[in-house]
Amino acid sequence: MKGLLRSFACAFRGLGFGLVSGRNIIIHQLAVVVVAAVGLWLGFAAWQWAVCFLCFGLVIGLELVNTAIEKLCDLVEPNQNPAVKKIKDLAAAAVLWAAITAAAAAIAMITL
Repeated sequence: MKGLLRSFACAFRGLGFGLVSGRNIIIHQLAVVVVAAVGLWLGFAAWQWAVCFLCFGLVIGLELVNTAIEKLCDLVEPNQNPAVKKIKDLAAAAVLWAAITAAAAAIAMITL
């Protein structure tokens, strides 16, 4: 049980670090606030909130993974390296794809 609690403590510490660690994660958090405000203003139904929460989780979660990959790459190879650049670009592309998909979902929800 002690190990499980320690794991949660590490995860929450990582979440705290991740949520304040970079410009992009802050931009995504601001987007969450804006979308939530619009959802409240439009009176989203339960299914719309469920889609929003899934999108929020996906985009923020991928941004956290992207940040971890970038930190690891910088630790392993502090110099410019074309292979590391491709890895970082792929991780960033995952976040971009999720954000585009979330935006498409938002447009679909407000036009239905």
